[in-house]
Amino acid sequence: MGAQKRGSDLLTLTAVLGLAAAGCVLLYALRVAISGRIWYLYLVLNLALAAVPYLVAVVGGSILQRLTRRRARALIALPIAAIWFLFYPNAPYIFTDFIHVVERTYLRAVPDDSLRVNALLWYDLLMTAAFAFIGHFMGLVSMWLIQDSMRRVWGRAAANCLLLAACLLAGFGIYLGRFSRLNSWDALLHPLRVLSEAGEAATDLKALLFSLAFMFFILLSYAALVVFKRVGGPDGGRGKSGSEA
Repeated sequence: MGAQKRGSDLLTLTAVLGLAAAGCVLLYALRVAISGRIWYLYLVLNLALAAVPYLVAVVGGSILQRLTRRRARALIALPIAAIWFLFYPNAPYIFTDFIHVVERTYLRAVPDDSLRVNALLWYDLLMTAAFAFIGHFMGLVSMWLIQDSMRRVWGRAAANCLLLAACLLAGFGIYLGRFSRLNSWDALLHPLRVLSEAGEAATDLKALLFSLAFMFFILLSYAALVVFKRVGGPDGGRGKSGSEA
């Protein structure tokens, strides 16, 4: 019964996140209709990439739950964790797309009408924030799910180490994505280039400070999610049935 409820809850969550993502795409479609240009298409592509770690966590967790042999689960968990680890930085990466709003990259071609420019600026801020929030939230939920799955397979200590490593290195991955223009696929297709760029960035104080800032942001965000989950919602977990009280 517990497994069925978990599956139902995950299906509901996935549907809600899908609707939220569709809402973001609708905002983008309206922006295209207003401007007649496909500017900000990268937001849609980045949101699709942000959904990858969530899907890996959901599908991977479902596969592990169906395996009965402990050794098989431990072996299958390795590639699942590796794929999730590789694609996770795509979730918070969307926050770096605010640079285009800050620099007004796509407002320079707008006719010099201060009212229209200001309205579009606020719209672009809201649209980018929507994409960034949903992408980051999907990433946080994927962290919760992957930690739970790995805890069941490897134990609490190993699962916590995986999450800590993800938080520590995600900021560095985001830096490589924004400034070195690398993506998750490059780790598989061009590993030597990734190692070279990572080695160079590791000696750059600016890169380290950027990475630390994102690390703390991700850690604090995830800590807030964990505390909220433990509280059990607005009723403090007291909304359960009487038999469980």
